[in-house]
Amino acid sequence: MSQSRYDTDVAIAGAGPVGLTLACALAHHGVRFRIFERKPGPSQDSKGHDIVARVQELLQSIGVLDVIAAKSYPSLDHQILLDGKPLARVDLRGSGSPFEACLFNSQGVIEEELTAVLDARGIPVERGCEIRDIAADDDGVSVTVERTGDDRRSERLRCRYFVGADGVKGTVRKAVGLDFETEPMPDRATRQVDARLSWQRSTTFDQAWFFLYPGGLAGVMPVWEGVHRLFFIEDEKLVPDRDPTLDEMVARAREVLGDPTFEMSGMVWASHGKFEHGVAPGYGVGRVYLAGDAGHTTLPIGGQGMNAGMVDAVGLGWRLAMTLAGAAGPAVLDSYGPERQGAHAELGDEQVRGFKQLMYRSHLADVAVGAVASLMPNLAERVFGGMDLTQLSVAYPDSPLSEDHGPGTLPLVGKAVPAGARAPDARLVSSDGADTQLFDWIYNPDGMSWGWRLLMFDGRETEAHPGLARAAALASPWPWVRPLRVLAEPGHDAGGIDGEPFLRDLDGVAHRAYGLDGKPTLVLVRPDGHIAFRCDATRPERLAAYCRTVGGDA
Repeated sequence: MSQSRYDTDVAIAGAGPVGLTLACALAHHGVRFRIFERKPGPSQDSKGHDIVARVQELLQSIGVLDVIAAKSYPSLDHQILLDGKPLARVDLRGSGSPFEACLFNSQGVIEEELTAVLDARGIPVERGCEIRDIAADDDGVSVTVERTGDDRRSERLRCRYFVGADGVKGTVRKAVGLDFETEPMPDRATRQVDARLSWQRSTTFDQAWFFLYPGGLAGVMPVWEGVHRLFFIEDEKLVPDRDPTLDEMVARAREVLGDPTFEMSGMVWASHGKFEHGVAPGYGVGRVYLAGDAGHTTLPIGGQGMNAGMVDAVGLGWRLAMTLAGAAGPAVLDSYGPERQGAHAELGDEQVRGFKQLMYRSHLADVAVGAVASLMPNLAERVFGGMDLTQLSVAYPDSPLSEDHGPGTLPLVGKAVPAGARAPDARLVSSDGADTQLFDWIYNPDGMSWGWRLLMFDGRETEAHPGLARAAALASPWPWVRPLRVLAEPGHDAGGIDGEPFLRDLDGVAHRAYGLDGKPTLVLVRPDGHIAFRCDATRPERLAAYCRTVGGDA
């Protein structure tokens, strides 16, 4: 179908944090799109309010992390207490990410800042719009946009791809046959408020506290603009079926925390609710895709729901951009649904396990944990059911885009990082002698927003270099593959090879991070920082075959 037959390339339903992240990703990639929101303005809710390390990496890759970080409180320390006594400490240092601290803010702040990014690009969020009559075919998607404000009119819109980011109560998944039943978590309910805090502990905004008490969990953590959040999860009989008053919350906090000085004032937000969970059977049908809460209902353990939705958005954004540019075969978009539906299903299982462990524990379990706390490694993570609260371990080994012919675990080097895993960062020296981070070269390689970085590790082997040059030559028909040599062999003069930049790894930091010392290896990294392909540097024809599978004949 000719370009003139489409009103836009991508249409997005929903301008919450996930829909806006997708919009910013598409803008970053130069894709034409329109974004519609049912509500007349940005959310005033606090709701999701923390951004974890992996999501910060992805937001950085599309150029929006700085604006959100500027209105966030970074926190590296989370204290867990049992019956008022220190039990464990979550220390986010040493995660391997350049963004170790968790960023605390609020959903309203996130929406305002991402909307401002779009405004600066001259891209409006079209508010007061209902999406109806979704009709998809082999060539595109047609939808009806009904404006609900003073300008009550309908528009029939034609796009190449359509994305439902319209939340847990959205209609897109139902319209395309991806609806799902949720499963309740019985006998527990939550209530929470955001207000200004005064108590016997610190009121700085770089810490968070979680209090385990008989039958319940309470938390105190920063939000934004001098505000903290107080929440309780406990027996539903103790939680009125309405939003709490501030006096009720303060009284309960004094009782549970054992702090008669606890006080909050100037409440800016309150909510209450019960718990349920579920995941859509798929995250895409034809040219219609789901992102975020449109495809899952999450539990509050670890604050993972919004973060997982932002991962959806960035991952879908580069796929759409590459496909619309005519550089991708069907496997690129086809991989989105299996990867993200699988990740959400796994996250749901982790959250259920963590919720049950936290909320249905016995008094005897508390006594036992308290007795052996000092002897248990990684106790903080175990308290939350073993969850990866940073999402750095999310991987796609079974993805249609993951192919691995690389080495396994090597003696004294460590476990190799396989295809599907997040590519590690490392400190290196660039060809001009400057200190640098590998992440600066992986994402947006050579200024190509959806480019794939081909890392060519020499394995500290002099004889590897002709093979690396051949690999770069074999990959050259696919311009989205951007080669970069990572050289640990100290005697090699790389400056004369094609005049291309390279990275010095004389201390083997990057080689060890990837488990590749002594093994010249080709590692192809996707635009979202996940390893797509690995093979021995002596077999570059395998790389060419993979590129042909992903991008077609060059």
